[in-house]
Amino acid sequence: MFLSYDPEGDVLEVVFDESLHHAEQVAYKLRQGMILYVTADKLKPVQLTLGNYRALMQFPHVKFEGWKKLSASDKKLLKPILASPTVSAFLRLDSETGYGHLAGPGMPEILSVAA
Repeated sequence: MFLSYDPEGDVLEVVFDESLHHAEQVAYKLRQGMILYVTADKLKPVQLTLGNYRALMQFPHVKFEGWKKLSASDKKLLKPILASPTVSAFLRLDSETGYGHLAGPGMPEILSVAA
């Protein structure tokens, strides 16, 4: 796993498996500035881009408006990926309501030390 944080843009990039980073991918926009990339066969998470990361960490609930726009088949494919320990370490999403929150208490502190 590789983490990269841009403090000017407030963007956290999480590469889950660097060996898959150059594989063919499909991108799913979960909300403005938040994109989950999965392998083209849709079985493994590759990368998660979290825009406005520090700002969104301040909110107890976040609306994932992009989730609501996905097709039923895409939601079915993504549910186990979103629930996986790899992805749920960074975000939690209630697939029924489309609301959730960014996970990882302590991450802003870790990022400020790393920056």
